[in-house]
Amino acid sequence: MANKKLFQDLVLTSTPSTSDRFALGKAGSAYKNITAEDLRTWILANVPPPYEPTLLHKVVDIGGWDMDVSNDTTKEVSLGVARSKIRSITVNIRSNTDGIYTFAAPAGNDEVRQWWRVMTESQYASNARIKLYSKDNGYFSQSAFNGSSGNRGWIYITYLP
Repeated sequence: MANKKLFQDLVLTSTPSTSDRFALGKAGSAYKNITAEDLRTWILANVPPPYEPTLLHKVVDIGGWDMDVSNDTTKEVSLGVARSKIRSITVNIRSNTDGIYTFAAPAGNDEVRQWWRVMTESQYASNARIKLYSKDNGYFSQSAFNGSSGNRGWIYITYLP
């Protein structure tokens, strides 16, 4: 612990030059005089930089999916990323006229009427799969989202390498 009195009246009026000297040590012991450059060198050698993970981004096509059906419908899509490395997912649905709509985040109630979830079964740990749900009479159960010949949207994934 630093001696508070040592720093009590410390006023830096300018950036220390590399030849400025500092006294460091424990109270009641001999102090060591070092230059600002020595202190900088010691800090760079001994204090690790903050951890900043590199995040990668990936976009996966949903593929063809007719969401305008008379029953509930689901679609499973392989993400190609280990489930433990995923940090965020956004699902966007594309209408037949190229409108883009954000698909609801995972939900457990039917009021939302459509949602997605990452499958938790052990066989999908190394290659995560997402299951998309669209309920009959939900927002996407209309003619603007019928047909399965085109790509129904995209899944945006942020993950660790």
